[in-house]
Amino acid sequence: MENIILFLALFSATAAAVQLSLFRTWWQRLALCLLIAGGTYLFYPTAITVSATYMEALLADESTMLTLSVILVLEAACMLILALFMLRDMYQALRFPWKLIPLAQFLPMPTSIAVLCYYQVHLYQQGFTGEFATTALLYGGCIALGLFASAWVIKLLIPLRVLRLELGLAMHAAQIALAIAISVLTATYPYRGSEIEPNLIQFAIVAVIFIIGSLTGYLRCRNQTQKLLARS
Repeated sequence: MENIILFLALFSATAAAVQLSLFRTWWQRLALCLLIAGGTYLFYPTAITVSATYMEALLADESTMLTLSVILVLEAACMLILALFMLRDMYQALRFPWKLIPLAQFLPMPTSIAVLCYYQVHLYQQGFTGEFATTALLYGGCIALGLFASAWVIKLLIPLRVLRLELGLAMHAAQIALAIAISVLTATYPYRGSEIEPNLIQFAIVAVIFIIGSLTGYLRCRNQTQKLLARS
């Protein structure tokens, strides 16, 4: 599970950098970087009280990892909806109240802060002699600087904003695959496999919701396209 958390850290860092690269001004990117860094700094009083043994037990806990996979799916779904609204806003201005939805891009992703707090706990296990507050401040500052630089590099490599937005769509679609991987690995633990039973009813409900949502989106897009062609 440590490798899964490491992959989640790399993924969330890349997704956060892509999110930052979509901001139009540098001060917006800096503000979100400082918000993420501030969240990790405020966590340090709790981080110094948590042991590495507790974190290992947390990763081995079935319910915790399954909860993490659910959070990843919900976050990915919200970010996908946000990205679709942002993409729509590029070609046709959104009306109230739909134009309020893109404002959610200025909020940090919960998983990015959670991963940073996870590694902050391990940071204090290294036995540094400095003050805990100073260590947390340096840790948060390095995170903010790294995210800001990564967003600048992504924007330099992918100048077109629409392509960066499509990259964000791909990242959050892959996040759902990561959640599935966590669920599968949790279910195949040698000492956990017998405790997890597949729930076909829940799976069927999710499948029906997905099909209905896809069909609704397709029909709405077709109707809008026909209206535009009729006007032209």
